[in-house]
Amino acid sequence: MQSSAGTEPDKRAYLDVVGVGKAFKGTTVMSDMDFRVARGELVSLLGPSGCGKTTLLRIIAGLTSADAGDILLDGRAITRVPAHRRNISVVFQSYALFPHLTVAENVAFGLRARHVPKGDIAPKVSEALQLVRMSDFADRPVAALSGGQQQRVAVARVLVVDPVLLLLDEPFSALDRKLRETMQVELKSLLRDRNMTAIFVTHDQEEAMGVSDRIAVMNAGRIEQFATPSELYARPQSAFVMDFVGLSTRMRGRVKQVEGDVMQIDTASGMVRAPGALGIGTDVTIGIRPELIQQGAGENTITVTLADAMVLGAKTQLHGVSHAAEDRLLCEVPGIQTGMDRGQDVSFGWSVKDTLVYEAAH
Repeated sequence: MQSSAGTEPDKRAYLDVVGVGKAFKGTTVMSDMDFRVARGELVSLLGPSGCGKTTLLRIIAGLTSADAGDILLDGRAITRVPAHRRNISVVFQSYALFPHLTVAENVAFGLRARHVPKGDIAPKVSEALQLVRMSDFADRPVAALSGGQQQRVAVARVLVVDPVLLLLDEPFSALDRKLRETMQVELKSLLRDRNMTAIFVTHDQEEAMGVSDRIAVMNAGRIEQFATPSELYARPQSAFVMDFVGLSTRMRGRVKQVEGDVMQIDTASGMVRAPGALGIGTDVTIGIRPELIQQGAGENTITVTLADAMVLGAKTQLHGVSHAAEDRLLCEVPGIQTGMDRGQDVSFGWSVKDTLVYEAAH
């Protein structure tokens, strides 16, 4: 399990979602959902819109009831415990701050709702604002703050009540790219320092890769793969995960021959060898991460017609003309490549062991 600086997550299950199902108006959006998070772990639910990640988050929070299954938190069943008694805090996409209150009053709201003694509120608010570097803004109205400052206030408001679990629903989506990346680093560090367990909902793969110990990639109400960012990227278990996490060259093909544990696969771009032993005639999807492809010959080599050469800072991305509608031919080479013209032939080469193969969906 990955971990940044700070306390290593406890490997034992802290949050346990067992066999959870949910339907809306007769349409099943989730069934037999099993999902486990360790104490102190930062986990992301990653997937396209409508895949069920926000529904799962709301069921954990108690804001939506499950039709089936159980939820345990630190060994205690909370399936039928109302949301306000779970001590689970949620940071919503809209932040849900009170515009007529000051920063300090917003942060203090949860403490007052819990009937914390008046004399204890100010020190707790001060500590929470200090954690998010907003102490100098305590008396300002929320409406006068920038998006990043409002996000910090929303985080302070949930931390001040010492939740047993923190849930974040697309918390950075309203921020510009640079600020979003800064807030991701700051929040991850803050949660690490406090050894908090947190679940992020996002459709942004870079955000999930940056903040998470593990990522649950969701599709159509189920988890396709639940693993560390490095495992997801290097060894995706399905073509969907391969496509959703990172870029890849992608080709359709058919197994023509199998020799030991290596297959010969016929594609529109030529013959490709790959690890595995699927049956001859099996339709497959082939994937190769673009940084593992070199310009020139390799154990596998295809010749493509260059469609574009995009300079992306320290690397250049080469796009080949697809020989089949569903294929995507992509290579990343280090440095700035010049003198490459659209329409010229380019060789893409890579090793057999770096070739990913999945049975094609029909």
